[in-house]
Amino acid sequence: MKQSVSRTQNNTWYAAGPGSAAETQMKNALHTGTADDLNFYTNSGGGYLGWATFPNEYTARPTMDGVVCYWASLPGSNYVPYNEGDTGTHEVGHWLGLYHTFQGGCSGSNDGVADTPAERGPTYGCPSRDLDTCKGPSNPGLDPYENFMDYTDDPCMYKFSLGQADRQDTMWSTYRAGK
Repeated sequence: MKQSVSRTQNNTWYAAGPGSAAETQMKNALHTGTADDLNFYTNSGGGYLGWATFPNEYTARPTMDGVVCYWASLPGSNYVPYNEGDTGTHEVGHWLGLYHTFQGGCSGSNDGVADTPAERGPTYGCPSRDLDTCKGPSNPGLDPYENFMDYTDDPCMYKFSLGQADRQDTMWSTYRAGK
């Protein structure tokens, strides 16, 4: 496995947001490797903690593939409560094919993973009690706010479900491995 780190100073790219011309310029200039190489960019976040491409998007736009994170969301900064690196974990989850746990709210297939309970919307902060925003027999289980694919503070998120791990493996095999 080849690993490398490069540093580029560019004020326009530093302020790039998702879908911006600056993001396109940055990724077209810096992207390396193939579908199974993670390109991880850091910048000011363009108003976001981070964003990512999904594995099924690679074929159509290979140079846009990757993850972008606000640099202060990485471990070691003082950007509490988002400085433990969980934004990176969350965005790599997207890069490996996971949706938010609150995808679809209380109806539909939710995030497409059977063992993550439905959740009406994102959870913020660090709840001091269990939440069940989709109560009912068709939506068993408490809100999975401790899951990396929710929006809680870094100290509160600490896991993927087994179903999410399986989905990531399947998406890797289908869209990224050796591509």
